[in-house]
Amino acid sequence: MNKLIKFLALGLAILAGYLSVIFCLGDPGKGLFGNKLTKDIIFRKNYLVYALDKGPAQADFFHGDTSQYAGEWTIGTYAMTTYALTNMAMIEPKTAYESSQIIARWIKYCLRPEICSFDSLAWNENPLDDKVLAGDRGHLGYYGHLNLMMGCYALLNNDGRFKELHKSMSDAIARRMQKYSHRHVETYPFETYPPDNTVAVASLRIADMTLKTDYGRLIQEWIEQSKLIEMQPYGLIVFQLDSVTGKPVQTCRGSHIGWNSFFMPLVDEQYAGIQFQRFKKYMLRRFPGFAAFKEYPVGNLFRMDCDTGPVVFGIGGTATGFSVAGARWTRDKPLLSGLLRTVELLGTSVTKNNMRKYIVAPIVGDAIMLAMKTACRWRPLWN
Repeated sequence: MNKLIKFLALGLAILAGYLSVIFCLGDPGKGLFGNKLTKDIIFRKNYLVYALDKGPAQADFFHGDTSQYAGEWTIGTYAMTTYALTNMAMIEPKTAYESSQIIARWIKYCLRPEICSFDSLAWNENPLDDKVLAGDRGHLGYYGHLNLMMGCYALLNNDGRFKELHKSMSDAIARRMQKYSHRHVETYPFETYPPDNTVAVASLRIADMTLKTDYGRLIQEWIEQSKLIEMQPYGLIVFQLDSVTGKPVQTCRGSHIGWNSFFMPLVDEQYAGIQFQRFKKYMLRRFPGFAAFKEYPVGNLFRMDCDTGPVVFGIGGTATGFSVAGARWTRDKPLLSGLLRTVELLGTSVTKNNMRKYIVAPIVGDAIMLAMKTACRWRPLWN
């Protein structure tokens, strides 16, 4: 009897602790579907602008790490925060001009040799050289983010700044897509990743809005080709293709299906919704008060790399964070709050001087989460 009482007392203590955690985390999705920016969003934006305006040196973010991943994460941090500022301007248009000036500074940062070095070293050429832009060799990871950043600026401010480069880079992306019948372009030599292509194709969609170009047919061809690389029986786009044949060489992965839940709606909202519903069906895991996504559809309980973030019993940290965008796009309020509780539990926020950040995640995590939490439809604000 004493053992039973101790067991029950332990169970009640665990339950009380679990419920107290949920209570303390509250409802982090509250207010995110309104037409006003929450204090949490503003404070997180304050931190990122303060940190990113210090300058683009990779050491600012990654303590002197000059690896390929550090370069990706540096431009990713600037790009994701740019997307967040664009989202915020869509929610409160009065912030558009101020945000456009911040974005302009960051575009200029991202044109610097030290930022694009991760790409130029991989391809052994300067991606911004006129002859390289006019060619048809890869560079899609760098081009996609930079072109979308310029598109963001053009959505918020139609003064024509960056217009020439925006047009030439959009044409460069389109030319590279036309090179392949499968319409997916290399990020690095012989490395083709559909998620990077989603960013680049989204940048073409925004170019059509702002430059009055006409990439619609090419974009539709890319969508149709993407449907051919869905992994069955899940119906989710795979992570990597053979660069020559366009055949899948990796499975689908939660981190990049979650990534697509932000970028794919900018390309095709209907297809994005279908992909996210399938993602929820096969890879979502719910717990009372919490929600998370698996990194792989089956197995691989602890397989992780720099893209996946931590993977514990199959649950992916990056997959869960990126999927906040999908919950916003589909207006799934319970899922949004469940995902954000998980993110907050893992990341743990700290607030000081009207700035808020996660103390566990690197700064790129703060940038990603601000973009995901504010994800919404984009439009030119000067029409």
